[in-house]
Amino acid sequence: MNWKKRRIIDKTDYRVFQVNTTEFSYQAQSAEFYQIEAPHWVNIIAIHNDCIVMIKQFRIGIEDYILELPGGIVDPDESPLIAGQRELSEETGYIGEAQVIGVMHPNPALFTNQLTTILVTNSKQSGTISREIFEDIEVVLVPIKDLKTKIAHGEITNALTLASLMQYFSL
Repeated sequence: MNWKKRRIIDKTDYRVFQVNTTEFSYQAQSAEFYQIEAPHWVNIIAIHNDCIVMIKQFRIGIEDYILELPGGIVDPDESPLIAGQRELSEETGYIGEAQVIGVMHPNPALFTNQLTTILVTNSKQSGTISREIFEDIEVVLVPIKDLKTKIAHGEITNALTLASLMQYFSL
């Protein structure tokens, strides 16, 4: 490997992520690059009967509601599997048998984090929902047979949801 991380020059904390100015060397040259340190994330594909448990949630970036998979941040010292089960229960009230089906790097050009896709089978409602104050969420059960049509018609546009669904379709 010819790349070498030399030093972190500056760290700026923006609460939900941190931007690092980092010096790397490659062959005989050195330069400064930006890295965005964001927490690891999970997306959960929960199967309930013949449906996927999805959520419709308001997203600040697009200032609109979007249909996506339940998901969230992996807390420090928490495994992605446990985070996935926790997030699914908190956001939707569903629980079930969980397994990791894939790991990806959402944007390795800038971001340091990983996204883990969790598949939850035999899901059922537990009745326990514990949403955070700004989580405006509606639970939507989407028949598995309708997923590809919803994607083709632009009803599911969250790139990370689409990537996790690709991992599911590839099983």
